Amino acid sequence: MLPSYFLLRACACRLTMKPMKHQYRLLCLTLAATLAACQPTETPAAKPAAPKGPPPVVVSLGKATVQPLERRAMSLAVVESVNSPQVLAEVAGRVIGVVADVGSRVKAGQPLLMLDAADLGNSLAADQADVARFKALAVQQQQNVVRYRDLLDKGFISPAKMDELVAQQHAADEQLTAAQARAANSRRAVGKTTVVAPMAGVIDARMVNIGEYVVPGKALFSLTGNGDKRVRFALSGREAAAITAGMTVRLHRDDLQLTTQISDTRPAIDTKNGMIEALAPLPPSAAWRIGQTLTTAVVLESRPALAVPQISVVERPAGSVVYVAKDGKVKAQRVKTGIREDGKVEILSGIAEGDTVVTDGAGFLSDGAAIRPAKPAGQGKPSTASPAPAANPVPPATAAATQPPAAAATPAGAAR
Repeated sequence: MLPSYFLLRACACRLTMKPMKHQYRLLCLTLAATLAACQPTETPAAKPAAPKGPPPVVVSLGKATVQPLERRAMSLAVVESVNSPQVLAEVAGRVIGVVADVGSRVKAGQPLLMLDAADLGNSLAADQADVARFKALAVQQQQNVVRYRDLLDKGFISPAKMDELVAQQHAADEQLTAAQARAANSRRAVGKTTVVAPMAGVIDARMVNIGEYVVPGKALFSLTGNGDKRVRFALSGREAAAITAGMTVRLHRDDLQLTTQISDTRPAIDTKNGMIEALAPLPPSAAWRIGQTLTTAVVLESRPALAVPQISVVERPAGSVVYVAKDGKVKAQRVKTGIREDGKVEILSGIAEGDTVVTDGAGFLSDGAAIRPAKPAGQGKPSTASPAPAANPVPPATAAATQPPAAAATPAGAAR
């Protein structure tokens, strides 16, 4: 607007100050009229005022409901055999042969290992010789008693002499009995040089090699029985004192889950680590192998409780908060929580059953914030169908020709 104004003023000054040619005056007037026609004739409409405050937060909603919850104590359990003895050496000797090895399935009484029996065989021979010697002495002493009893009846010996002979006979009999016992022990020791399986099972470990000298009590094999299996686990803290026989135990590993019950517990807490051990049997159908580690959950308490999804409970400086939705806004409600289990949190106080609470997006809210519920999956997606064509489409050239031409503004001084 300002350039045209100053141009008109300049032309007027030129016309009034001194005479000019007719062509020059006509050119100035034409230029002024053209500039005036290019200026906007209407004021654009004002934009609507933007809404005040932040936009609503898109959230997901849920309900506070009463449902059964369990208070659990978590631990790790090890699968073991109910009967898993160690095979120990019962006599001393050098290992001269190994019959069974790790992984071998054995029967009760099947030989596993052989020891050198030469020394024990010599001891057995000596004990057997003692048995023969004491047996001969006992027979001789018995004959003496019979012979001297006749002399006593005829008065040739005194009763005291006879009592002495009877005592010697009893001593010879006892010596023979002792020699026979020693020979039996030597014979048994020789038999122990062949180590056999005490029960049917599988060899889990072998602790000796050929050529080693073993002494009584030395572990030779670890045997896993073919019988029942069980799990052993330990708990500490307050849970340890609450463990009793009969409590439900939930076992989990990979995709296999199983429920059993505690069968036995230790009578006292271990003073070294403050833990108590418990045992729970496994059914024959359990596919877990001996030595595997399982995740264990002991059910300490089970009760119906008011619960909300765990993502609904937000930790704030003032405590645990749940956002209750109503009329498009939320209210931050302080709550007292209890059991936490499988993505659910027990609410002891703060909200009531049936209250609508924010789930996804609760962490981004504050008290009084505006919300907008998220649309369910599959809704709100833009349509992929093409819009229907117009009934009578107008070609661009025709549409341009039908528009009326803009009227040129005529300045007031052009009529002159």
